[in-house]
Amino acid sequence: MITSLDNKKVKEWTKLHQKKYRKEEYLLMTAEAIEAAREHGYLRTLIYTGEPPFEYPVSYEVSKEVMEKITAGRNVPYCATASLIKESEDWGKRVFLLDHLQDPLNIGRIMETALLFGFDSIILSEECADITHEKVLEESRGALYHLHISTGDLREKIFSLKEKGFRVYATGLRGETKELHEVTESERMAFVLGNEGSGVSEEIMDIADEIVKIDMDNIDSLNVAMAGSIVAYRFRLL
Repeated sequence: MITSLDNKKVKEWTKLHQKKYRKEEYLLMTAEAIEAAREHGYLRTLIYTGEPPFEYPVSYEVSKEVMEKITAGRNVPYCATASLIKESEDWGKRVFLLDHLQDPLNIGRIMETALLFGFDSIILSEECADITHEKVLEESRGALYHLHISTGDLREKIFSLKEKGFRVYATGLRGETKELHEVTESERMAFVLGNEGSGVSEEIMDIADEIVKIDMDNIDSLNVAMAGSIVAYRFRLL
């Protein structure tokens, strides 16, 4: 059992709260994320107090004090480290593109929504918040391991999607904007969700096939994760 707060491994695990140290692995602190990472072959190290939740080749028992340090005070019986997600461009039939999203909570919630309603893929712009952020991992509830994840230049990704037969819709208000219920469903569809403050960027609007909006009463805008949920439900594949 590891009991020292100054143990080398404890210090390495604790540093994973900082993005600059998450070059090869990151922390998982919820049972759902840990189980999903294990199921998909991303789990690296299991760290636990008391009895382990399951047998794993690379496991370390630690004291409660050490666990609290590793998890920044969370009251959990175990945590884990996982390998970086392998990116994939096998995009399926339903895709979300995230344009400059900065709040990791929103990214995690969109991932969970995507999985719930049969979306296959999430494409993130290079300016999006880090998907290894603990809030993304917690809010996605393990969904990111079930999705095809890709990061890069959204313009290039959109052109690639179009070549593969996708129709690309940007959410927002500009010019001849269609309401969501007016959009004709097609086999392959991709939807761009924009930054929490400024929305979808103009350069992305320019290359989208259509601009769509969610018809609303009494309020002017929706939280981006809520907007993503409405879009995903409307064009769900279950």
